[in-house]
Amino acid sequence: MRIYAVADVHGKNKNFLKIKDIISLHKPDILVIAGDITHLFAPRKTFELLQNISIPIFCIRGNSDFKCIEKFSRNQNNTTFLNHIPLKYKNTQFLGLNGTIPLPFLSKICLQEAKLFGLIKRVINSETILVVHPPPRGICDKVGNKFSAGSFQLKSLIKSHSPLIVLCGHIHEQAGYQFFKNTLIVNCAMNKQFSGAIIEYENAMPLKVNMVINS
Repeated sequence: MRIYAVADVHGKNKNFLKIKDIISLHKPDILVIAGDITHLFAPRKTFELLQNISIPIFCIRGNSDFKCIEKFSRNQNNTTFLNHIPLKYKNTQFLGLNGTIPLPFLSKICLQEAKLFGLIKRVINSETILVVHPPPRGICDKVGNKFSAGSFQLKSLIKSHSPLIVLCGHIHEQAGYQFFKNTLIVNCAMNKQFSGAIIEYENAMPLKVNMVINS
C-alpha cells in the first residue's frame, strides 16, 4: 500500500494543487490528511476541492477545523473522517483522534483526553495506523525548532501500545519522520520545504518513507 500523508493544508488552493500534482506523479492508493484541512471559516469551498481528488481520503480534524466540517464529508464518496472505531483499508486498521488544543508548549487532543485515549487503547494494535494532529512529546514537535510542544498522552500511548505508524502534523517547521521504539512517527505538515510524505507499506517488509520536497 502506498500512502500519501499530509497535514496543515489550511484550505489553501496552492496546497490542493500541489496535492493533486503529487497524486498524479506518485499514484498513491490513499490520501491521509492529519488535520488542519480548513482554516476555520469557509469550509465548504475546501471540501469542494477535496471532491476533485480521485483517490480515497481519510482525515481527522486539527485545531483549525471546526467539528461541523465532518458533515461536509457525508455528501462525498471519497472522504471519511477517522475516529476511535477501527476502519479497515487493504487489510490495514486505521484509527483517528480528532482535534487539538494548542497550549503554551503543550498540545492536548481535547478536554476529555483521558476518555478518548481509553477508547483508542481498547482497539489499537501493532498493525494500526493512527492519525492525529499533534506529534507525540519530544518527537518532531519543536516550535521554532527549540521548544517541545507535543502531546504527553500520545507519547504514553505509543510507549504502551506501539502502533505501526503515527501520522501527525501541527508543528509545521518539524516536518519529517523518526522511529520511537517500534513505531514510525511521520510529521507530514506542509511547509516551505515539504508537501507531506509518501509511505510504502507491505506486510513483512520494512516501512519506506520519502518526504515530498517542494520543487
